[in-house]
Amino acid sequence: MLKKTATTVALSVIMGAVSSTAFADRAVKVESIIWAEGNIYGTVLTDTSFSNTRPGNTDVLYNFDMSGLVGQRPVAEAAPGDTDYNGGRWSVKIVTFTAQGMAAHDPDGDGMVNFELDNADDVVAHEALGHLTIMDTDVSFECPLIP
Repeated sequence: MLKKTATTVALSVIMGAVSSTAFADRAVKVESIIWAEGNIYGTVLTDTSFSNTRPGNTDVLYNFDMSGLVGQRPVAEAAPGDTDYNGGRWSVKIVTFTAQGMAAHDPDGDGMVNFELDNADDVVAHEALGHLTIMDTDVSFECPLIP
């Protein structure tokens, strides 16, 4: 039950409010959902989660909390072709826009980001600028990136 709950949380993190039954018996392909190194990737969502994953066996997936601004897709720290890409095995970090970040990323105040961060270095840089807070989770799961 815990494994299924962690998987549901991870998939919901990427897709917003996703029903766990949508992934019960099949993989789901999603187009243009995750940024990595300036490129947008699709993925195949699977019902695979991990517990007690050793460091170095997963890459970070920055998933943006949509309670402040919408329109920013998740950002992966690695992509297919990278020597350190772990095949789509992710450790999830939740990213939230600060008040300063909302002003910088949504200057027209319409609730949508005016530009998307498209690589992990930019996510880390915007955290340093005070635009974002990044929180660790204990969620790890698999969903490979598809160019």
